[in-house]
Amino acid sequence: MSLPVYPSRDLLPGLTYNAKWSPIFFNAPTATTATGADIDLGLAQYPLHAFELTYEMLRDGLGWGAGRVLPTLEFRTMMGFHLQAAGALGRFLFRNVDDHRVFQNQIGVGDGAATTFTLTRTFGANGYFGTEPVGQVDTAEPFNVYLAGSATPLPATAYTLSTAAPVANTVTFASPAPSGAAIAVDMSYFYYCKLADNSNTFEKFMERLWMLNKITLHSCRPGA
Repeated sequence: MSLPVYPSRDLLPGLTYNAKWSPIFFNAPTATTATGADIDLGLAQYPLHAFELTYEMLRDGLGWGAGRVLPTLEFRTMMGFHLQAAGALGRFLFRNVDDHRVFQNQIGVGDGAATTFTLTRTFGANGYFGTEPVGQVDTAEPFNVYLAGSATPLPATAYTLSTAAPVANTVTFASPAPSGAAIAVDMSYFYYCKLADNSNTFEKFMERLWMLNKITLHSCRPGA
């Protein structure tokens, strides 16, 4: 599945801090029993994520000409992205600079029968962590598969990588992984996202200089 990639910081250096990252969990409202005990029910196994970004300066240098400034098309890049996305209708890939690569990341354990495993990443430290499916593997970056704790990756002929379905990328082995063998990968990945809002306001504060005070991206479920 071919999806556009959200414009990077290299294209839009006006991206500033603070940036906000909000995991969103979907749980039923707390019910309280007659004895005062709380009953909580999770409605989804994995959270969604919201990212709030601010662009203090988006330059529109088209037509300024040589001798004044180099052509800078940041405003047109971001406006073009919004027009292409058609508000919340469009889907795209977003590289979260704080969570986009793992090494020797365990994705499963062989049982002697299964051949297909969903690609997940585990994020955390010091015994605190969460595991979720990745949005889409970046096939332009190295991808390696390891079996049973070996430091040597398997040959690419031993498996097939599928990125056809966002948030459901898989690796399929030519033959089942041995029972009890840990399966790990090196990979880079994107979040599968949409714009949270159908309208985002660009503000022109000087000639050919624009800002975008807030843009919010939401990750999406498989098939959404």
